[in-house]
Amino acid sequence: MSKAKAYINTAATLQESMAAIARLPGIVTRAIQDWGRVDIVVRPHEEKRSLDQNRLQRLWCREAGEQGDMTAEEYRGQMKLHHGVPIMRRDSEEFAEKYDRLIKWRPYEEKLEFMQSPFDFPVTRGMNKQQKTEYLNAVYVDLTGRGFRLTDPGLKGIGPDQYREAAA
Repeated sequence: MSKAKAYINTAATLQESMAAIARLPGIVTRAIQDWGRVDIVVRPHEEKRSLDQNRLQRLWCREAGEQGDMTAEEYRGQMKLHHGVPIMRRDSEEFAEKYDRLIKWRPYEEKLEFMQSPFDFPVTRGMNKQQKTEYLNAVYVDLTGRGFRLTDPGLKGIGPDQYREAAA
């Protein structure tokens, strides 16, 4: 049985909020007919991870793949398992339950496989902007700590082959 799809509306202004409220009677009527009881929740909006963050993650994995002994996809899986999973287990009870039930008990090599294509267990996809920033910081520290040269996000896309470190 599939889970019922929630009705979600994001509003940044009073006018947008009032427009959403105007649609609420019809939405609530339909929801009660479909589901019986409903929860109505108002909460602060969390920024989703950005496309720039997603591109940077892929770029760093590609750079690690070019410099290391694994493919970009293998580094992506390793980073998701080592850094993404702890963040999501800490912050999401739903994620922790699913991860613990389906993956946690498996041998390390199988966990890595589940993080990669074709399985691609959703880890970073569920992150908000703050979580993705924490994740990227951990990935950067991990990979540069192993000696990989990664594109510095502060250099706006200038790759490690396009600059030289200043002498200490």
